[in-house]
Amino acid sequence: MESSADLEKFKLAVDNAYDHIIITDSDAKILYANAAATKITGYSLQEMLGQNPRLWGGNMGKKFYEDMWKIIKIDKHTFHGEVNNIRKGGRPYTAEVSISPVLNDKGEIVYFVGIERDITREKDIDRMKTEFVSLASHQLRTPLTAVKWFIEMLLDGDAGTLNDEQSKYLRNVYQSNERMIELVNSLLNVSRIESGRIIVEPSPTNIASLVNEVVSKLKPTMAEKDIKLVLKIEDNIPSIDLDQKLVFNVYENLLVNSTKYSFPEGVITLAIYKEGEFLISAVEDHGVGIPTHEQERVFLKFYRGTNVVKEHSEGSGLGLYLAKAIVESSGGKIWFKSEEGKGSTFYFSLPLSGMKSKSGEVTLSA
Repeated sequence: MESSADLEKFKLAVDNAYDHIIITDSDAKILYANAAATKITGYSLQEMLGQNPRLWGGNMGKKFYEDMWKIIKIDKHTFHGEVNNIRKGGRPYTAEVSISPVLNDKGEIVYFVGIERDITREKDIDRMKTEFVSLASHQLRTPLTAVKWFIEMLLDGDAGTLNDEQSKYLRNVYQSNERMIELVNSLLNVSRIESGRIIVEPSPTNIASLVNEVVSKLKPTMAEKDIKLVLKIEDNIPSIDLDQKLVFNVYENLLVNSTKYSFPEGVITLAIYKEGEFLISAVEDHGVGIPTHEQERVFLKFYRGTNVVKEHSEGSGLGLYLAKAIVESSGGKIWFKSEEGKGSTFYFSLPLSGMKSKSGEVTLSA
């Protein structure tokens, strides 16, 4: 696209495209906008030409745009992101955006091509689904808790002595009810994270102490399968400002998964160490592993491996999704390596600089 003729050909090709497409010069002055761009933003082509895309954008905060410009102008790579824009007249909308630099033979930027897709409706639908899940989960939680109390009273003999068979049946009912409560709590936690209403309250945290709390809680579960846990925590890890409840949840989810999918008498290793500006945690097991063709779906909601569903019918498929949401919202990353039949290692990073506090309305459900 180095000549005016090339630019004209490109305009003809994309003028009737469904997505909003603009072309700017190297200083971000608009040279072209297709019909979808004018329809989505509400600005006419004449109003756009010569202007900066800030005409409908510029609402994302300084750091967002600093990162974007570094990627497209310094690194000369394509930028992908999600932006909040404002249509002519003041109505907000959300868009997925892709901005690519176009270079000449000397590697100099000649144009930028920006492509936006209006995803406001999809966002609204996701929000409504999240609100529905939250409402339904709240409504389910109360009767399930009442059922739990009544079963406990019966098992304690408050309504008379039970024979062995009756006690056995009630214990099975109790365990099923506990699994349902766990599912409802997971759904509530997911809806709270997705709604952005979760409170983040970092405080100075000794990571070894936090991990030992998680391990103490999970000891009975590990003992049922005779699982051995090996802790390898690097010395001199500083105190880090973390929301202990959120990070506790991440460790708990990863260790519960490793326990569930390890073979009896297996070994799980939890290693924690510093790497650059991050604290890295690695949970390694030698269990069933994840099929290669399913690994891209691991962090999706409700995913459960086809190689474990039949043998392990319990499980919501929400634990890893929730762990990923917590880690990424804390400025870290989560990833894994796995081989079917040989085990998995899940890693996550947290910035040594700590988590940022955030006001909200709710905390995670226990």
